[in-house]
Amino acid sequence: MNEQTFNFGVQQAQAYDQVSRWLEQCAAERKARKPLSKPIFRLFGYAGTGKTTIARRLTEGWQVAFCAFTGKAALMMRRNGCVDAATIHSSIYTVIDNGDGTIAFSINREGAFSCADLVVTDECSMVDEDLAKDMLSFKKPILALGDPAQLPPVNGEGYFTGAEPDVMLTEIHRQAEGSPIIRLATMARNGQSIPRGDYGDCRVIARGTLSDEEVMQADQVIVGMNRTRQAFNTRMRRIIGREGPMPEPGDRLVCLKNDREHGIFNGGLFRVEENLKRRSQSDMLRMKVASEDFDKTVIVQVRREFFFGGLENLTWRDKRNSQQFDYGYALTCHKSQGSQWGHVIAYDESRVFGEDAKRWLYTAITRAQDKIQIVI
Repeated sequence: MNEQTFNFGVQQAQAYDQVSRWLEQCAAERKARKPLSKPIFRLFGYAGTGKTTIARRLTEGWQVAFCAFTGKAALMMRRNGCVDAATIHSSIYTVIDNGDGTIAFSINREGAFSCADLVVTDECSMVDEDLAKDMLSFKKPILALGDPAQLPPVNGEGYFTGAEPDVMLTEIHRQAEGSPIIRLATMARNGQSIPRGDYGDCRVIARGTLSDEEVMQADQVIVGMNRTRQAFNTRMRRIIGREGPMPEPGDRLVCLKNDREHGIFNGGLFRVEENLKRRSQSDMLRMKVASEDFDKTVIVQVRREFFFGGLENLTWRDKRNSQQFDYGYALTCHKSQGSQWGHVIAYDESRVFGEDAKRWLYTAITRAQDKIQIVI
């Protein structure tokens, strides 16, 4: 066994060897200037099975572009030793400012992917076909890391998860066995009942026992239903002294729909920087917002109904010239996919998701990096 795998379990060591052989094949084909016969290797596994550890150790000595769909996921990769991990968009695109508050993306052939021998992308279920094809256009081997126990993306199956994995890891890595988050996630994945109580720094508590202080200490609140999300958003804004529906500077927003012209994506989190003077359309709110995932600000206009109510009365035509936002202090689990936060509160509404109940709770728990409070 390679000395780099000395602390792996049997399954992780076997996975290491399989990915190693693939990398050797890719290196040989590139040296011979042949097209890659297998440009994608899908390394899937449950939380705590060592996907990122395997990827990081395998790629020592390679020029690697580590990336993920969201800034939060890229940050977690960096914390796990994946040097210079960045968002996919910042790695392959140049952002062009159109000068009118909109931006455009152009493929950057001199960016991080161009300089890399290998691309490693995490949370690969979030990558759609268009983005995947732009990634593949660099003709670099891609090691795709994913977790099939999570909920499927809101917009359907991701490009990389549309095929069977080359390796599926199911055994928890020894270094993760003592993690309360991994323990709770494994219980959720297996459909086990999770009793109330303390699990190291994590807790499972009853409804109605969360104090305002505890709610505001969390980096992110995750819920199941939109009405619960709206109730938490109202509560959290009230705690910081914001009573009305109008977004104010400092408010946290979540994007509800992709708008590539503006460089904003479904599930992305933003902070309001400034409310701008409205144009003739009094039904629109104009705001300058700063992304939490990308180093950029953008000017958006949003129908008043997204914040003041009456959204159900709008047709798609009414919304076509509007970006779509809502408050993001609390997110549904679906909107939280692809991201992680240090401290998460998960308000367990898994029961409403029927056959996906286990996947819902598992996904919510695995959004936490350091600490989770599950409210049941």
